[in-house]
Amino acid sequence: MQVKQESEEFYRFNIGQFNCISVSDGSYEYALKGLFPGMSEDQLEGLIRDFNLPGEKISTPYTFLFVDTGNNKILVDMGAGKLGPDTGKLLQNLKSAGIRGEDIDTIFITHAHPDHIGGTLNEEGQPNYPDARYIIWKEEWDFWFSAQAFQEVTNHYAQILPVEIFMKAARGQLGPLKDRIEFLSEEKEVFPGVQVHPVVGHTPGHMVVSFVSQGEQLVFIGDAVVFPFLLERPEILPAYDIMPDVAVESRRKLCDRLAERNALVLAQHFPPFPSLGHIRKHGNGWRWDPVKL
Repeated sequence: MQVKQESEEFYRFNIGQFNCISVSDGSYEYALKGLFPGMSEDQLEGLIRDFNLPGEKISTPYTFLFVDTGNNKILVDMGAGKLGPDTGKLLQNLKSAGIRGEDIDTIFITHAHPDHIGGTLNEEGQPNYPDARYIIWKEEWDFWFSAQAFQEVTNHYAQILPVEIFMKAARGQLGPLKDRIEFLSEEKEVFPGVQVHPVVGHTPGHMVVSFVSQGEQLVFIGDAVVFPFLLERPEILPAYDIMPDVAVESRRKLCDRLAERNALVLAQHFPPFPSLGHIRKHGNGWRWDPVKL
């Protein structure tokens, strides 16, 4: 793999014959207490100390992936839109890299959280990626458009953001595109070298996307692991996981597989940008090994 630094907006690299770009949508600041409501003050202080975190709030990148396979121009997730003061830069940064929204023919949706789909539509309610087909796990769609979704979101997310933000993003951003969406219910190779894999628990239909070319592999893991320190402390349960026990099992299987295969990983919230690195086995967990630029 070759990585070329061009700016803080995007990074070009290759996976075999696939041309890839890691693209920034900005960043977002999270309060640790809201993310880990089950932890005591002493436990939070220990977490900050053990992993040299900057304090009670942490700022993470929002990083997305563009891949040109030669036959398809693929985007994984659509950005956060105006979720926060420092988000909503994906379209402009794609343009800086020479990619227009109209160029993209396929979008994989790892899951329907606001930071992954908030940039689906423009201010006029039209698709920012007008010629794309959209692919999502069927259970993910079914959950967010179900009667019980509001209560489940309230139970898990009320301490983080207003519940309406989650529901408005999922239903408001994706609903108008239903006729363009392809629903998957089994692991499959969508294009040569491009596969989707269910890694559920963070949400009921969360998936990851892998790209393989000439023996090299890249995996966009979405929010299967939200922060690097959770690799070393897999027992910690972030509030964002709707199905925490399932999420823990899914994470363990995914991380073991990625470490065994030495796959290159793009982890959306992992600093530093371009959020690229490898997951290595480390004791009873794993550690993050970012690429050297």
